Amino acid sequence: MQRISITIDNTLKDQLDNTIPKGERARFVAEAIQQALENWHRQQALAMLQNLTRFKVDHDSVETLRHIRQERGEYLAARHQPEPQP
Repeated sequence: MQRISITIDNTLKDQLDNTIPKGERARFVAEAIQQALENWHRQQALAMLQNLTRFKVDHDSVETLRHIRQERGEYLAARHQPEPQP
């Protein structure tokens, strides 16, 4: 654990003092900071996803799945055919 010094608005400090008992404030503030950091990282990841470059495809995901399944079915069928006898 490390001790830090921060400055917050007087109203916010009063709300903290009136809501959270004295012995629980450090834990409360640490949890609030942790949640804020997780939210910040989540927002950054979302922004990155929203800014991904889109590319054009000539077919949709349903067609792609059908094609993959068709190829997989053909592959499995070929594996289970008896080998020709010499």
